[in-house]
Amino acid sequence: MRLPKIIEPVEIMKKYKMQLKHLVLIIFAVLVTGCSWFGDSTEPVNESYEAGKKALEEGNYEIAKSYFREISPDSPFYPQAIWMIQKVPFKKGVAAFEQKQYQIAIFELSKVPLHSPDYAESRRYLKLVDLALLNKQFLNASGQDRFVLVQEIIDIAYELADSKLIFESVDLIYTGLDQSTSTRHTRDLIYLLGSVVSTNKDLALQQKALNYLLTDFEQLYKHSEVRPEVFRIIGNLKLEMM
Repeated sequence: MRLPKIIEPVEIMKKYKMQLKHLVLIIFAVLVTGCSWFGDSTEPVNESYEAGKKALEEGNYEIAKSYFREISPDSPFYPQAIWMIQKVPFKKGVAAFEQKQYQIAIFELSKVPLHSPDYAESRRYLKLVDLALLNKQFLNASGQDRFVLVQEIIDIAYELADSKLIFESVDLIYTGLDQSTSTRHTRDLIYLLGSVVSTNKDLALQQKALNYLLTDFEQLYKHSEVRPEVFRIIGNLKLEMM
């Protein structure tokens, strides 16, 4: 009976080295040919799309739109071009807001569609426009009109959850109190201040309110209708800050 041939370890090592050599040559060939076996990996470029992006970044919005509209529906860049066109009203609205052209900002930001990724931010900018216009009205208002405007301004600042804006809106209460010529208006503004500081735990805001009330205490004390509320706010602020 013929016995099977026994493969010596030396022969196994020779075979393994030969296979490894072949594998190295294959990898080298792939690298040299620039991965031609797997197709060209270079990203496709569309001149109209790139020109549109550049124009959009430079603030040339209508030119950007014209470039994007040159892209045909069968192009792989078409969906991106449509998306970029939809960004134009948001970009124009933000630029108008920064230049204090508030009516243009409202017009453009209101055109941002609900499905746009910029929709939520466009709503925020519309609130900022409202805030800017209300602040402008406040400067020319007086009496009860000022009180109503301050309430609206504070409400928007809280909706935006912006501590800086809340701080600035509360400053309007102090301005209203300093310029008040009516016990009724003083009372309304003091109650509004009490409402704000009772719901806001910002220590800087509370400290500023306390400093204001203590500094103007003598003047506020003259108003008997206001006196109890002033005492209450001061007491609550001191307890909160202990």
